[in-house]
Parts: sequence; C-alpha cells; structure tokens
Amino acid sequence: MRRDLLALTVDDLIILSNRGMVKRAQKELGKFTFTLSEEGDGTVTVRWSDGAECVLPAGKTVGEGQCNCAATTICRHLIRSVLAYQQTDAGSQARPSLLGPASDRASQPWDPGQITDEMLAEHFGRATLTRMRKLFEEGHVVELVRSSKPTAFIHTLSITLRFLVPGDVRYTHCDCEGQAPCRHVPLAVWAFRLLEADKPGGIVSTRKMMWPVPDQLLDDIGRSLQDFAGAGLAGVSQALMDRFRRLEARCRVEGLVWPAEIIAEIVQEHERYASHDARFSPTRVAELMGELCVRSDAIRSNVDTVPQRFIRGTEKDRETRVGTARLVGLGCGVQVHRGGVTLSAYLQEADSGAVVAVCRDFADPPPGAPDPPSPFWRLAQRSVIQGRGQRTSLASLGTKQLLIKGGRRAANYQFMPGRARATANPQAFVWEVLRAPTLAEDFTEIRARLSAQPPTCLRPRRVAALSGALFYVCPVAGVEAARFSVVDQQVQAIVRDITGEQALLIHPYTSRGREGTEALLATLTARPEALCFVAGRVRLGGGGLIIEPVSLLFQEGQSRTMLQPWVARWDGQETGFFPENLVSTTRASDPVLYYPGQVMDALGELFLIGLQRADAQTTRFWQELYRQGAALGFVRFLNPMGQLVDSLSQKSDTLHWDWRPAAQAAFGMSLLARLAQEELPPD
Repeated sequence: MRRDLLALTVDDLIILSNRGMVKRAQKELGKFTFTLSEEGDGTVTVRWSDGAECVLPAGKTVGEGQCNCAATTICRHLIRSVLAYQQTDAGSQARPSLLGPASDRASQPWDPGQITDEMLAEHFGRATLTRMRKLFEEGHVVELVRSSKPTAFIHTLSITLRFLVPGDVRYTHCDCEGQAPCRHVPLAVWAFRLLEADKPGGIVSTRKMMWPVPDQLLDDIGRSLQDFAGAGLAGVSQALMDRFRRLEARCRVEGLVWPAEIIAEIVQEHERYASHDARFSPTRVAELMGELCVRSDAIRSNVDTVPQRFIRGTEKDRETRVGTARLVGLGCGVQVHRGGVTLSAYLQEADSGAVVAVCRDFADPPPGAPDPPSPFWRLAQRSVIQGRGQRTSLASLGTKQLLIKGGRRAANYQFMPGRARATANPQAFVWEVLRAPTLAEDFTEIRARLSAQPPTCLRPRRVAALSGALFYVCPVAGVEAARFSVVDQQVQAIVRDITGEQALLIHPYTSRGREGTEALLATLTARPEALCFVAGRVRLGGGGLIIEPVSLLFQEGQSRTMLQPWVARWDGQETGFFPENLVSTTRASDPVLYYPGQVMDALGELFLIGLQRADAQTTRFWQELYRQGAALGFVRFLNPMGQLVDSLSQKSDTLHWDWRPAAQAAFGMSLLARLAQEELPPD
C-alpha cells in the first residue's frame, strides 16, 4: 500500500501541478476505464483505455512518475492515476469534487519534529545542513501548526512551508522557488522540535543569545511621555514634539521599529489636533501610549516568551517599494472610529502571500451639517486607483485582481499605489490557490494559530490584524441558523468547515451600512448551501471562533460571486429583519465590557488637557470611576487608579505639585486598558 499516494488530497495535487490539470484529471477519471497493478515493492502501474500508461515507481514521488505521453513534467495522466489508486483502495475515503468543499482531512495530526537528522541527511548534503544550522541559530521566528498537513510560517523570511505526507520530506511545498524538498525544510523540522509536545501550534524563536536592551533610550522615552502627559496635547510645546521626532529616529537606529512607528503616530495625532482635523481622537492617543508602555516593558524585561522580533520589529518591517506585482482582492471592510470611518480594501500579494490594504479615511460631517454622513456603499465608490483610462473604487478593488507597475508598502502593510500604470481585471475567485497562512485548511488550523498569538500590542503591527483578530480566508462547507439578533444588533450565523467544526459569523448592524447587512442576511437565508469561502478577521471568543467577514463567496454551478457586507448595495425588497431607529448599545448593556473602554476614553481626555491643568472636577470624575471599578471587581485597575486619584487630590493643597507620580499611574492604567481591549468586542 502506497501511503504517500493515499495521503495526497485534491489540494495537494493542485499544489504539485495546477488546478486546471487536476480538474481535467477528475473529469477523465469517470470517462475512461483502467487496470491497476501494484508490485510487492510498491511500484504502481495504471493502464488507461485511452492508451495512456503510467508508472509510479516505489520510493519516488508523483512528480518523478513515468508516463508514455509527450509531457516532460507531471501530467494529468499521473494525477488521474493517483486518483484511481485512491479510488480502488479499500480503506480510502471518497474524494469530493474540485468545485465542492476542499479535500477530506481524514488523517491524524502529526509532528514534523519527529523527522530525524538522519532522514534529512538522505536528501540534503552535509554542507547544506551545516549552512542551514548556522542560519537557524542566527535567530528566526516561526509560527507552527501540527495538523494533518503541518505548516511552518517563518516570519523573518516570509516563507510558508507545508508538509503534505506524514514523515516524507519529499512531499513538501514552500513559497520559495526551490525544488522540493527545498533548503527551508530543515529549518521547519528543527523549529517543530522546539514546540512543546502537547501543543497543537505555537510560535518559537530560534535565537539563543539575549537581545541588547537600550536602557538609556527607554528611559528617555519614559521621561518624554511624562512631560507629554503633564502638558497635555492642549499645551505641549514644539520643542517636546521635536524631541519625540528625535526619539523616533533613535528607535529606528536601535532596531526598535514598532516603538518608532508608535511615536510617529503620536506625533501625527498631535498634528491632527493642531490642524483641527476631524479624524483626531484623544482615545487613540491613550491607546498609543498604552501600547508604547507595554512594548517598552517587554523590551526591558528581555524575556523571549513573546519573540523580541515581534515586540521590536525587524529590518524587514519598513516601507518597501513594490515593482511589478499582482494583488488579489479579498474584500472591503469598514472601521468606525471617533470623528470618521476608515475603509480598507484587502488584497493578497500573489508572490509574497502578504495581505495588504488600500485604506482611505473619511471624516464625519461637523455637528449641525445639513447633510447626514454618507452610507458606506457610497464612500466605497470613491476612486483610489487610476490607470489605462479606468478608475477603480475601493469596493471594486476588493473584488478584482490588480496588476501594478509600482507602489509602496508601509511597515504596517498598508499599500499606497504609485502613479505608474495599474490595471484592475475581474477575478474568477479561485481562492483555493491563495497563499498560506492567509488561506487556512479549516477552523482547527485557525484556532491553533490564534491560540499561539501574543496580544496585539506585542505582535507585528499589521493593518489587517486588529483587536486581537487576524485576517484569514477559509473554505466553508455549510451555514445554518442565520438570523438577526436584536439584543446584539448584529447578523449571526453558524458556519461549518469541511471537518464539521463550527464558528460564529457575526456582522454588526449600522445605519450607514444597512443595505449591506440586508444583503448579507437575505443571501445567507435564501442560499445557505451556496456559501463556499469566508474572508475576514477571525478571533477567539468564549464559545469558539468568531468570524467578522469582509467578504463571502457564493457558488452557483461553475460561477462564483462575492458579497461584501460592509459596502454592498441591496437591490431587493426590504426584508423587514431590522427594526427602525436601531441604536448600537452592545457595550453599554454590559458594564463589565464597557468599563475598560470607558477608562481608555477618560485617559484620552486626561492626556488632552494635561495633568497640570486637571482641576477638582477631574478629580471627582476619577473618584467616581474608581468607585465603579471597585463595584465591578476590576482589581488590577484599582491600584494605579487609586494612586492617580490620591495624586490629583493633593494638587489643590500643594504649592509645587509634581505631576510625575500621577503620570506614572496614568501610564499603568493605559497599559492595562490596552491589554483589556484584547477581550472586548469591536465597536
């Protein structure tokens, strides 16, 4: 019995050849007859009624098989022969069609770390292994998942490697251009050995040496933050903002990429405040300060529980010029924030597999303006890319395939198209060929990846990873119980993957996005069996996975269509699902969920006016907030909040009041509130 041939799924065969070849082989499998023989050593011979004869030699991969056709590489006859072998094996499961749910996952999870060095030496020379061992010990961050098709995502190299057959390194697929098994296989095997045996997934760092700690720089950042909190945005001097710009430059020299990006955003918020920009948010300032405090403490502790490369950033986390590239649209989403909204079209770079976003900020009309805020679908019609006489909107960009001749990708993976030629073409939505880890096999893989992730404020700052969620595309086998929850004011549905695992799909109701919400609920209710893919941010909730979609693919026959619930139009009749004058009250209905956000808002206002301008009314407000926290049981918040209240209470009785202890307490609260945001549902 050839275990390697039985282990190959339809998805694996697509990886080894291409989708069209596998599709044709599947059609011909039922068209032609065959005779199959298997020798004692495992050599399989298949003779077909159309004259093709294929030999799959023992100890050889499918790609090394022999066929009497004119093809010089793997051909459809070899693929057809593998499918025939699986069909005739008494223990094999029936394979689903290519256009149906992805292949079965009958095999059990396994650990590539069990592959020995002796097994690696059979495929790699001593010089290659020595070179790879040196590269391994230089330090890399690897995200691992043990499953029926284990994967290793090497963050520092932007390489994803998947093991297709248990214990066989010949059947591996890597993003690099090397022929399997490529030189990254030993790196992945050694990384799996670092992962604890009882964990289905995790993130490991291969660096053994301790990272240098820039204590002086961190001290200077802390003093500057104290001065900022004392003066507040309303009274900060230009000299202090110039000091922040110098700190940003010093952070980049020291390799603290993400702290530098946070400081740059604080400076940007100050500029927005000074120019009366409606997009300015004092709460955002408090969030940035909290994240900077979290990362500074983690850098100073120098513990590699969370990889320091995640906390600090790497030399690759910088603005990059992009030449010729192909970007595949994955949908358009909306983030609502104080003073406006941000619309983001998400795309995957075909070569690197990275998920980038083309973003546009839209400020809300000022209070008292005659026109109400525009609905999301109208904002999404704004043109963002021009080329060859065509203009591409955000909504259209989420559905198309973009061919560009130039642009820039920021450190957070926001993509900024250049003035060079760009062409937007329709896509066929063949999402089976999207790159991992964005394309996940099933919900089990996503759960393993999310369980291994550190808090958002300690991981790489990507535009597609917000509020404890990560962006994934996952095949779906079914949907049920689609409904509108009046209590939560959101569309809810249970979606199942190909293994039967379930996840909760949610989409919030907003008055500006009502048409898209109507379209989503109507489509899920009318055609639940047609849903085949979901793309969006996925997070772990108390009951399991929660998917917040930016797009859904529905299949009718051989064609697929995309629905973007945030920006879609609804041309049908109103469903009557949504009562009139709905007002979002999800957070306010639960004081425990609402309280950390309330603290963050209060800190934003405190950093706006500055501690030196705080008065008796400010003190009474924080005393009441302390009382509420005590009643709700927020023990960790009470210590720094009590210190802040005591310090503010002493201000009126002290001639030369020192705001620094109050600032330190405020930073402690911003740190805790920032971490608490990981558990809050999105606004």
